[in-house]
Amino acid sequence: MATQTVPATLHRFDTETYNRIVASGALDGQPVELIDGLLVEHMSPQSPEHAALIARLTRHLAGARGWLCVQLPLEVPPDSEPEPDLALVEQEPSPKQHVRSALLAVEVSVSTHKLDRGAKATLYARAGVPIYWVVDATSKAVEVYTRPDEGSYRRSVVYRPGARLPSPAPGVDDLEIATLFAGIGD
Repeated sequence: MATQTVPATLHRFDTETYNRIVASGALDGQPVELIDGLLVEHMSPQSPEHAALIARLTRHLAGARGWLCVQLPLEVPPDSEPEPDLALVEQEPSPKQHVRSALLAVEVSVSTHKLDRGAKATLYARAGVPIYWVVDATSKAVEVYTRPDEGSYRRSVVYRPGARLPSPAPGVDDLEIATLFAGIGD
């Protein structure tokens, strides 16, 4: 007698439903974020390299005009709420609703390259984030995506040691790529 395989049923959420679930406490301590309507496990324990890169970038971006958000949700209606490692937003975040766009979104990528270059890039472009950085710890490079248009970025440039990453916002200096990655992967 043959056994039948029943396909798994996926339940998609919109941001409103997801935020109600979060407010209920049902996801407390769960390392998930909402990507394209699905709960996606997003946090593996941070390696020292990942943490060091976030700390260096936080210090570098701290003087920007605006608000620097560290690992906080960015709501992309109707069905996504990624949590970029860093986001620079124009106005103070509201206690009533997550921010819906940013001047800059940054993902530090150690083991999440496919997600960061794929679904997250699409979401940040859809949210109108004008500059998106993927900080690739493995290759010691920063991929800069600009010109968001209809859910994708029209331009990308890769900066490697020896290059200077241009300032993303007033109050922020250019960044020496070699300095950012000093000691990483050694």
